[in-house]
Order: sequence, then structure tokens, then C-alpha cells
Amino acid sequence: MKNRFERLLKWWPLFLISFLGLFFELAVIRWVSGEVRLFSYFKNLPLLAAFLGLALGFGLVGKGRDHRSSFAPLLLLFSVVVLGVGLFSSDYMAYPARGDEFVWYTVPVSYWVSLALFLGMVLIFFLLIVLLFIPLGQATGEEMAEHDPVPAYVVNILASLMGVWVFSLVSYLETPPILWLAISMIGTGVYFAYRRAFSRTGLLLFVVTFGVVALFSKQATWSPYQRLDLSPAYLEASDDREAIEIGYLLNVQQVFYQQAIDLSENFLESLQGTAPDLNDMAFSYNLPYLLLPEDSRVLIVGAGMGNDVAAAIRGGVGRVDAVEIDPTILEFGKQFHPEQPYADPRVTTIVDDARSYFTDCQETYDAIIFGLLDSHTLLSGMSNVRLDSFIYTLESFEQVREHITDDGFVMVTFVVGAPWIEERIGRLLTTVFSPEQVFVHQGFVGTSFVAGSIPADDLNPAQLVPWEPDPSQSNVPITTDDWPYLYMRTKIIPPAYWQALLLIALLFLALATRRFPEAIRPDWHFWLLGAAFLLIEFKSITELALLFGTTWLVNALAISGVLIMVLAANLIVLRKARVNLRWAYALLLTSLLGLYFFPLEILAGIHLPIRIIASVLLLSLPLFFSGLIFSESLRISGETSKPLASNLSGTMVGGMLEYGSLIWGIKSLYLIAIVVYLAAFIIFSRRKTPLPVS
Repeated sequence: MKNRFERLLKWWPLFLISFLGLFFELAVIRWVSGEVRLFSYFKNLPLLAAFLGLALGFGLVGKGRDHRSSFAPLLLLFSVVVLGVGLFSSDYMAYPARGDEFVWYTVPVSYWVSLALFLGMVLIFFLLIVLLFIPLGQATGEEMAEHDPVPAYVVNILASLMGVWVFSLVSYLETPPILWLAISMIGTGVYFAYRRAFSRTGLLLFVVTFGVVALFSKQATWSPYQRLDLSPAYLEASDDREAIEIGYLLNVQQVFYQQAIDLSENFLESLQGTAPDLNDMAFSYNLPYLLLPEDSRVLIVGAGMGNDVAAAIRGGVGRVDAVEIDPTILEFGKQFHPEQPYADPRVTTIVDDARSYFTDCQETYDAIIFGLLDSHTLLSGMSNVRLDSFIYTLESFEQVREHITDDGFVMVTFVVGAPWIEERIGRLLTTVFSPEQVFVHQGFVGTSFVAGSIPADDLNPAQLVPWEPDPSQSNVPITTDDWPYLYMRTKIIPPAYWQALLLIALLFLALATRRFPEAIRPDWHFWLLGAAFLLIEFKSITELALLFGTTWLVNALAISGVLIMVLAANLIVLRKARVNLRWAYALLLTSLLGLYFFPLEILAGIHLPIRIIASVLLLSLPLFFSGLIFSESLRISGETSKPLASNLSGTMVGGMLEYGSLIWGIKSLYLIAIVVYLAAFIIFSRRKTPLPVS
């Protein structure tokens, strides 16, 4: 027993630093996106920077240069920059859009000025994150080099799995970034002290970092998805009287998102006509209930803090099912909405993704109301898909149609920032319903579409007119589950994207040539495996989000499923003397091709627990075969540092290839991955080292 304990004990430094690597990676991505809004839309850039930093760190193993002591000063510098930039750039961000896409709250300056500011911001943060992760990569590589490659990789995966779930737990508990950093600093401090790579100066810098973050972080609530700031909303009086509190404003990622306003008839009457905008706002929210009889059954998706629910209660409905993905926003509504709509017994709250609810719901409703659904942020650090991307697709509205009664309707209200967004939503609705059944109201809140069986006598009181398509926007593609990019005008990679990627590539070459020459001489087999792996990981996470919603839990399960499949592959490699790589490649390519043609809607009809297991296993199957190939190749190589350095740098390229989905759709990533894996097979098969056989 003692000998077994001692054998296990020798693995703890590798387990600890591997756990910290993934935990800290998720913490950095989430913190940066919350403080610097640009990275709410480009969360994969910090992810790619972390991968590159880890890769460079692995490449330094055994080269005589120890960068581990640089972690503490770099963390302090990084924290100061994040807080400083977040403090002075919270309201507007520089983004060089040219009509190809739409992003809220950008700086009103010329294209070239915004491009310079945008690329400068990307460059600063990308470089900082790369440098920050080099010490962690080197430390992990040094630990793995002390063990046999495959067992070391197994421990690395197990620790990474724990990192995912611990960070998911602290996110679920709505903890602030100061706790994430404290866990990271305590863990790295313990590790570096054990390896005698931690000085008093390092300890002092950790204390200073903690103090800076504690003192200068703005008060905010961190829900499982995003940073939230709640503040009272006031109506300015026209005379010398004090401003009147009318509710609350909610900012997400430091910009306006939604509000909880008292629009009750008694309150509006008390204002004696001094706030006509509030009367117009109330009309927009009350509009669907001018079309419904009393005691109707209504579903509200994107219920938020409760304005739509309050309108339903004022309209005399019999039952309201209110779906909201963010439990913290829902709790804000329960506590702070002036009309207290969630306290009404007719209201049932459901914490879920709207698309997931459409899939699992067996109910039909007299009306389905979309409550200003716009996420202002992305799904995760592993995806280009927003929280709301799969809500505004052709397949989603087809599901909605199935859940309304024969004489029911759907109402979609959207703050249209560009005319082609209105065109896209209108065409989606006319495709699912019929052109004669789609009407529009231009109100104070936004553009409201109503689609369904609306009696002609009800149109004028509701200020509805038939929606007409704009011939000048006829080339705008409609969104589908394969191309769910509502905020992209056409199927292109916007210039800002490829300009940022080009800048990153040049930065990598400059950094590698001068400081890390090993990085530009990778093992191309492992490099290609890394590029293809990230493509399939992104595809797996995206399809699981489509099947189960874009909730934080689904995201954690998806990443865990990927790691578990890789772990299973490693355990098989450990138990077998040899793995036939020709067969592994054949099965990998077959599984990718099969999933390309596999209709996901087959899984949607399965009972939920079985669907979860079947979906994770099926969509992660290529990653299992890829894991077999990687682990067997790692065993053949006899080392971990260069293969893992090459693999991680390849994932950065895979992250860039991910943007191909903006042109060809998400399923095209399977075909891109097939090409990359074929290239990896050709390179490996031409080596002097023969392919292992069974």
C-alpha cells in the first residue's frame, strides 16, 4: 500500500500544473471578455494565444532557459492592462466593420483609425497572453518529460478534466475574477515553491496582483455566462423636481443590454403625460395582448428581467411560461422589477436555452413571444457561435410553428441595427409561414414582427402592416443551423478577421524567429493532428449546443466529452502493445465522413438522458480515433515535449481554419478536417519509422 501511494505521489506535480493550465486558460478567456468587450466577440483569440504560449513553453523543455520565474511579473502586468483597458474602453469599442457584419456600440471614427485601434488591441492582448502561458507550458513539459509519454499524457488529460469542472463550478457559483486568480496564484505558488522556482519577489508580486485586482475591479455580478452590472433607471424631470426612479438598467459586458421598467397603467398615469416615450414603450410590449383573448397561454423566450412577462400579466393571460438562459438575470427580475411579474402565480419560470426548450417542449401556445433576444456575446472560448445564434434560424422558426395553435402567432421584436438584419428575419418568417401572414410594427422598443393568423380587424388597433421585402437586400442569405450567423450580412470572412489573423501569424513568426526558433521547426505530423483536432472539437461543441442549448452546463459537458474520449483512447494505447495506425486513420476518416452526412434531427427525438449519452459519444467519436493516433504516435516518438509543442501550435492554425465556417457553413469543417488528417497520414506514412501493425 505504501509503495502504491508513493508511486501515485510522484504524479502530483504534473497533475497540479496541468490542472492549473486549463483552469487558468478558462479564467483568462472569461475575465478578458468581461473587462474588454472586444473579446466578448473574439473569445477564440485569447484561446489561440494560450495555445501558442503553451506550445512555445513545451518547446523550451531541455533547452536550458527557464521562464517559470517570469509568471508572477507577467501576471501583474496582464492584470493591470486588463483593468486599465476595461476602465477606459467600456462604453464603446474600436471595430472596423464595413457593412459586412453588425456589432453594437462601436467607436464612431473612420475605418482606418478603428482598424489601427482594433489591431493594436488584438496585438497587445495576444502577446501578453502568449507570454503569460509560456511558463506554464514549460513547467508542464518539464513534468511530462520525467515520465513515460502516454501515462504522462493520461495524467495531463485527467487534470485538465478537473480544471474544466472546477472552473465550471466557480462560474456556476457566480464568483468574481479575484477568486479565479487567487486559485491560480495559490496553485502556481505551491508548484513553483515545490520545484524551487519561486522567490520572495514572486510571492510579493502575487500579493500586489491580488491587491490591484481587489482594489480596482468594478463592482459587478458574474453570472455563469457574462459580467452583469445593475443600476437604477431614472426619468429626468423637466423642471426642478428630483428625477423619478422608474426601474433598473442592466449592462452586459459593460454596455447596455436591457431594463426592468414600470410600465403599469397606474404608474404611467401618475406621470401625467410627462414621459411619452414610456407610453410608446408600453404599447410595444402590450401589442401581442391586443391580439389575444383573455386566459390565453403564452410562451416568452428571452424573458430577461420581466418586461414582456409584466405585459402578459397586464394583458390578462391565463398562463405564462417564461424561458431565460441566464439564471442571474432571471433572479434580478424577481428581485428588482417594479411590477414584480415573476411573483404572479400564472407565471412559470424555466432556466433553459430557448432552442433547447423548443426541442423538448410538448406544449402548444396561443402566442410565442421573442423578448429582444440579443446576446451581445459569444458562446464560449471554443466557438464563434453566439448564445442566440441557433434561435434565429430557419429550423428554429419551423420548431416554433409546431408549438403554436392553429389560430396562434409568433412575435419577434428586435432592435434592428442594420436593414439587412430586418430583411433576414422577415424572410425567415415568410419562408416558414406565408408572406400574407407576416406583419410588422415599428415601435419605440424595436421592430416587431408578428407571424400567424391575425384577423384583419385587429391590424389597425395593433398598428400592424404587412411586411414587404426590400428588393435591394435580395442577396442576403437566410440563416440556418449550418450557417447561423445572424449578424453577418453575407457569407464571407470579414476583413477585420483575416487582418487580425495575419497580424497574429506575423507576430508568431517574429517571436519564434528571434526568441523561440524551435517553434518554426515543428513535427509536422503532430502539428497537423493538432490543427484538425481543434476543428473537430469546435464542431462537436457547436452541434451539442444545437442539440441541448448553449448553456454553461452543455459547454462543460461538451469539453468534458472531448477529454473523456481522448482519455479512453490513451487507456487503450496503454493496454495494447501496438495500435494499427492504418486502421485508426481509416476509422477516423470514415467517422468524419459519416458525421458530415448524418442528420442531427434524428437525435433530437430521443429521450433526453439517452440523447445526451448518444450525442456525446457519436459527435466525439472522431476525437477518439484521433486520440488513438496521437497517443500511439507519442509512444513511438518516445518523448513529449516536441510532439506536444507541435500539436499545440497546430491547434492555433486549426482555430484560424475554423473561420471557414463563415463562408461554407459549420458542416464544412468536417471536410476541412478530412483534408488535414489526410495530410497528416501522408507525412507519417512517408517516414522511415514504419507504421505499427497489429
